[in-house]
Amino acid sequence: MIAQVCRDLKPGAWPPSAADIETLQAYTRRLDALTGMLTQEKNRLSISPEALKPDIEVHITFLTNQVKALKKQLHAHIKSHEHLQGQADLLVSIVGIGPDTAAWLLAEIGDIKAFGSAWQLAAYAGLTPQEHTSGTSVTGKTRLCKIGNARIRKALYFPALTILRRAPELRPWHQRLATAGKTKMAIVGATMHKLIRIVYGILVSGQTYDPTKLLPPESAAAIA
Repeated sequence: MIAQVCRDLKPGAWPPSAADIETLQAYTRRLDALTGMLTQEKNRLSISPEALKPDIEVHITFLTNQVKALKKQLHAHIKSHEHLQGQADLLVSIVGIGPDTAAWLLAEIGDIKAFGSAWQLAAYAGLTPQEHTSGTSVTGKTRLCKIGNARIRKALYFPALTILRRAPELRPWHQRLATAGKTKMAIVGATMHKLIRIVYGILVSGQTYDPTKLLPPESAAAIA
């Protein structure tokens, strides 16, 4: 079946990631694993017997130091590669995206030129809306497909909450979604979709985040 798909669709050859991206991805994924272990130990501390708490606290201290050290190595790696640092600087210009999230996005996106459009990048991240239907009788709510890169979705979740709170240019759009009856989680998902499109736009254009481009035309004209 795989051979038939390749014969009929003739997909392009898979290009391996550049060495600097592979290293960055190794850093971010190791950091994710350590952070997960740290969270587990902190949760375990509150429910463990008193006799075990000193041992868990020692492990929490160890993991905390490991996370700090790994973050330093990660950001030093970015700083040692001019193009990665330039892309990271572009990403942190977006409201809600800090250096750690920028590193995570760069690691998972890789070469932005591999994506022909913002929609392709959104689809790769699993951030394109999909209708839930079954035959002609069942029609569910539109939701994110969640088939793509879960790490990108995880990286964008908290930035989406932040930009909804701190970006006045999104308030008219946010209000339209709420008025249309969208749930809070649906709005967050739509915001993540918008964020990944913004990420694509600034990485391709090489220009920092411009909030006026998200304003309604009449508002943007007034500011200009």
